[in-house]
Amino acid sequence: MSSHSSLLLKKVVNHQVWLNIAKLCLAIAAEDENLLFTEHTLLKLANNDQKADSNQKLATEKFFLVITPKFNIFLNRENIAENQKHQITVAFERATIARELTRLGYQNKWSIAVTKYLKTNLIAQLNENSDSGTEFMLRVIKLLLEDTKPTQDHHSIYSIPPMEKLRQYQVEQERIFERIKIQIGQNSNLSEIIQTAINHSCSFLELDRLLIYQLNVPSEAEVDDFKPAPTSNTITYEAKSSDRIASALYFRDEDCWQKNLQSRDEHQGLGLIIDDVAKSSQLNPCVQTLMAKLEVKAKAIVPINVQGKLWGLIIAHQCFKPRQWDSQDLQFLRYLAEYLAIAIFHNQSYQQLQQQKQLLEKQVQIQAQQLKDALIAAEAASKSKHDFLGSMSHELRTPLTCVIGLSSTLLQWSSAKKSIALPPEKQQEYLHLIQQSGKHLLTLINNILEFSDVDSGKHLLDVQQISLSKVVSQSIELLQETALTKQIALSCQIKLQPEQDYFLADEVRLKEIIFHLLSNGIKFTPEGGKVTLRIWREKRRVVFQVEDTGIGIAAEEVPTLFEKFRQIENFRQRTHGGTGLGLALTKKLVELHGGTIEVESALEKGSMFTVYLPEKTALRLDSNLKSVSSSQTFAQTIILVTEDEESAAFICQVLNTVEYHVVWLMNSAMAIEQIELLQPRIIIVDCDCLAAGIKNIVNAIERLPLANKVDLVLLSDRFNHNKLQKFFESGIDDYLLKSMNSSQIIDKVNSLIGGVNYTETTTNDWSDQLG
Repeated sequence: MSSHSSLLLKKVVNHQVWLNIAKLCLAIAAEDENLLFTEHTLLKLANNDQKADSNQKLATEKFFLVITPKFNIFLNRENIAENQKHQITVAFERATIARELTRLGYQNKWSIAVTKYLKTNLIAQLNENSDSGTEFMLRVIKLLLEDTKPTQDHHSIYSIPPMEKLRQYQVEQERIFERIKIQIGQNSNLSEIIQTAINHSCSFLELDRLLIYQLNVPSEAEVDDFKPAPTSNTITYEAKSSDRIASALYFRDEDCWQKNLQSRDEHQGLGLIIDDVAKSSQLNPCVQTLMAKLEVKAKAIVPINVQGKLWGLIIAHQCFKPRQWDSQDLQFLRYLAEYLAIAIFHNQSYQQLQQQKQLLEKQVQIQAQQLKDALIAAEAASKSKHDFLGSMSHELRTPLTCVIGLSSTLLQWSSAKKSIALPPEKQQEYLHLIQQSGKHLLTLINNILEFSDVDSGKHLLDVQQISLSKVVSQSIELLQETALTKQIALSCQIKLQPEQDYFLADEVRLKEIIFHLLSNGIKFTPEGGKVTLRIWREKRRVVFQVEDTGIGIAAEEVPTLFEKFRQIENFRQRTHGGTGLGLALTKKLVELHGGTIEVESALEKGSMFTVYLPEKTALRLDSNLKSVSSSQTFAQTIILVTEDEESAAFICQVLNTVEYHVVWLMNSAMAIEQIELLQPRIIIVDCDCLAAGIKNIVNAIERLPLANKVDLVLLSDRFNHNKLQKFFESGIDDYLLKSMNSSQIIDKVNSLIGGVNYTETTTNDWSDQLG
């Protein structure tokens, strides 16, 4: 930095000296490649007027700015009324010129367009280096010295700092900024960095008060979690030269900030410099009052911009006398703002990193807990299945032992040549016991299979109009003999009006629900007890209630009562028998109807199960489809080609329920022979068929006159995406998985035929079953 680059000359001169210096500026401006700006040309350029007048009027222009390829010259005058005197300002350094131009803009109330042009265009053209302007500077000083009649009230001010003082200034400045860099590198607390920086800066610049005015500071007041925390603009950091200076910490000036609408734009730009608050015309009355309250005589404001966004302000105060702000001090404040902006951004990034770290740690903990819970659940499920298999083994072994033992006895008596024959009565008794054990085995196996089907969704309701009183009476009659054998009073209370007797539901499933609840009550009720079935209507739903005076259920066992593979205490199973699937199956059947089941129980007092079933909608085709002419009945015909009897039986049952005509054929050759005759709408082919057979079916479809209305669907346990894509390219329209439940199969077929929806449930997503 040269010794005169920060030179600022101010002096009161007569009119002739002003004219001589102005002419000198104009002479330099007239040279090639040099630019001249005045208030007149600036106003025109800001308004996009490219015809700015180059003939400047010395009598009216207030300032001249000359920009050469090597240096800058700024000349400004302020008229003094007496004796045609002028206070002139001569500056060469870029920052000083920028500050003086900004001050003139505020003082003369230039428009926003002029201010914007000044900040974005003109100041950007200024040279950083002013070393080559030495000759001009000497000529200006010579002209100033020729003015031999200075007034007593106005004296010359030459702020030309000595080299030694400048060197000390730079050393101290670097020391302050180096301390900030070290604190940033050590990830020190942001508050500590800012407070240390302003403490040293306040002392270094010999300020009375140095403040950090922060924007959008979150309030500490408790607020609603769903609303953003309120914020305010306030002074968050303060440094004072002595205790005599009043504190402005946490001071807010929201009203003044809102009233001065240009404040935010000014602060985001070059800041605000006021040498004497009392004489300044840049402050509105509200701010003037505020400055008086804080005893401020001079102030300087520099913005702190973090990533292009205004974060806050550095505010320097002189409280006892006005201050001529030196360009070096203002440049120091700007450097300080930049260092603090770096510290703030570093702190924000560090805080975000810590938050992300904490979030990741929390997610890891959650996932670890989820894995732990899953492991516990898997162990519990494994134990439940183990207990269930043990119980089932016991339940199956008892009737099997009876069947094997008695049949062996009969076989031995019939084959052995014994003198004493087995009496016919005894043979009948053994055969009866074998039959009873076989029926018991069949019941156990049917319960397991039915629960598996219901649990996997392979059950479709056959909704019809039924008589509730008839269903209840038949259920009571079915179990009456069993109840009498155990000397248990089985009764029924039907609380239905004649018009409430008819109900839309699946009669078979409804009887199963009642049967399981009644048999469960009879099983766990001792001799002499009572089991009561009640039924009533509540608007569009029916309520079944089964109450017994049995052994009851402990409160801690109630939550697991309806779980799969769970039984209420092993000793009870050993005492009373059964698979333990009755209540789980009952709950599944109730939910299949869209209903709910509740239980109330107490040990040694009995239990009460209550079932709520909503009335279903009868499952039937759209009336428009029913009226389809006989020539179009092929649209409801489906050919199924597979050797898998289990899958074929299930698909036929499902599609026949919704009135599709399904023809099951064992191989592709039979299908090709029947295609033209049956005129199917869809052909479902098992992937287990030979590829040649599938290709022949495709060719047969293409030969049909209505080939564009016949869809070919593949059936398989699992599909590979690549293999499926090849099938689609060869003429296959869609696919079915053997693991699909009834609703999924119906929805798939309906979508192919024309989008008619026969099901009462939403189709699940099966895409994850593809390989």
